[in-house]
Amino acid sequence: MFFVDLDKQERKRMIKRIEKHLKNYNNYKVAAINIKNQMERLLAQRKTSEGKRIAFSMDHQEKLANELAELEVLLASIERALAELSPIEQEFIKYRYFNNWSIEKSAMEIGYNDKALFTIRNQAMDKLLISLGGLIFSESANETKKIN
Repeated sequence: MFFVDLDKQERKRMIKRIEKHLKNYNNYKVAAINIKNQMERLLAQRKTSEGKRIAFSMDHQEKLANELAELEVLLASIERALAELSPIEQEFIKYRYFNNWSIEKSAMEIGYNDKALFTIRNQAMDKLLISLGGLIFSESANETKKIN
């Protein structure tokens, strides 16, 4: 399997991407709610407006719908991946990434020393590399296309 046989540098890059998504998880949830609200507002506006405003709203609404769909896939992927982690790994992810706590503060809250928490982190990241690997890999491929 590809995600198990990564070289050290590629593994680090992919873990950084996973950590970025975990740190932004709560922001993604808020963004999804905000986009839904914006779409509802545009829909109401479209019902009361005519001409160019309708065309603009439809184009804008389509862009918002695409962004919302991407966010929903990302959120669902993260939620499914987290559901497969052990309770201690889930707790670590919650404190370290969702709450943006330091390793030291997370370790104190969970009741493990820093070294043990790094082991838990590595175990969780190994699992997330597999469960979120396709998503992360496709992001890398899309960035490479944009550069070329």
